[in-house]
Amino acid sequence: MAVSKIKPHLGERLHSVLMRAYGLRDRDFSHHCVERVMTAINAVRTPRPPMIGEVLWMSAPTAFTLPGPYCYLSRRFVERCASDAPAAFALAHEVAHHDLGHLHHAEMWAANTAARAPLRLAALVLHNLVQRTYSREMELSADAYAIDLCRKAGYDPRECLAAFDILSWYLLDYGDTDGVYGSDDEIELDPQQASGPLDWVYIEARLWLTRHRRSHPAIIERRRALLAEITRSAAAKADAGT
Repeated sequence: MAVSKIKPHLGERLHSVLMRAYGLRDRDFSHHCVERVMTAINAVRTPRPPMIGEVLWMSAPTAFTLPGPYCYLSRRFVERCASDAPAAFALAHEVAHHDLGHLHHAEMWAANTAARAPLRLAALVLHNLVQRTYSREMELSADAYAIDLCRKAGYDPRECLAAFDILSWYLLDYGDTDGVYGSDDEIELDPQQASGPLDWVYIEARLWLTRHRRSHPAIIERRRALLAEITRSAAAKADAGT
């Protein structure tokens, strides 16, 4: 069965399972926030098909997406937003995974196996598979794509970075300091301080191994990369105006 035939059907079925399990009975401020954000993001994505944002009642401040036209954001995340900007970045990041083709392997897996598995099990396995399918490079490229979408949609890029504060709060509550600051090797090793070519190769190899144990870069690295991009963009805009 072709992916193009099963994916829309599977996406709707997974959406139905998630909404039955985690959907809120009554609409509230979180739904209004997500609707505003998705309207703004979709407006700058045309002519791509619009994505749909959904709010889930989950204890973690999280965002994720699966095959299908839906991006999911937990109410706990929205509760921590001082403005729409952090929610816009979180949802734009998930939209980016679709627009950049990052879900391709998960969609292929879905086409071959999801029809044979109980749907609740398929939803759980597929969510874990999607998370593991992403690479550091994909996450950083999704961040860059998302901040550009947010800028085009009228959000202040620096306000968008408050999304990282929300994620850091949660990770540190659970003792995941590596997820926020990076591992000891990432903090302590600096290729610039290598004593020679062999030492530089050794340091780079250790850094590569420690960084690729996780699908997501440390939050401090993601923030640093986006701050550099925001600064470059601002400087280019200033130069263009002179």
